[in-house]
Amino acid sequence: MSELADRLAIADLLALYCERLDEYDIDAVAALFTEDCRTDYGPGRGGAVIGRAAVRDRIAAGQAQFRRTHHQLGQSRITRHPGDPDRASAVTYVTAAHEEWDGSRWRAHLRYVDGLRREGGSWLIESRSVLAALVDGRPEIVWNWVPRRPPERQAD
Repeated sequence: MSELADRLAIADLLALYCERLDEYDIDAVAALFTEDCRTDYGPGRGGAVIGRAAVRDRIAAGQAQFRRTHHQLGQSRITRHPGDPDRASAVTYVTAAHEEWDGSRWRAHLRYVDGLRREGGSWLIESRSVLAALVDGRPEIVWNWVPRRPPERQAD
């Protein structure tokens, strides 16, 4: 496949993840991961999980606490691995809005840091780390944060 076709297929995979997650179609979400996948949504969202079945269960449990969610993708930087046309990585910005069963709402501004692998002609998520940039509400959740250097001290 061409690099452009691969990029489009990966972008579709990332969008499909959000669609199926927001629809609470957990089996369809799990099918987007490799069998040997590894995810880490942060310590407050289940931490590191290995294997498609375990990822499925973690996502099901985490998403069951919400009445509704909306995951909106922003920019995505996709890089194919040199020398291996069946592997790629992506860093994708995400805004995730959540409505709890009690009607309260909160929002997280995240980055999905993904390793991707082509299997049987289809791209799948092999690894996913979620980093938080900003979280509006739910301060009790422990996140893995986007690293940020402190600004240089300004002269007085």
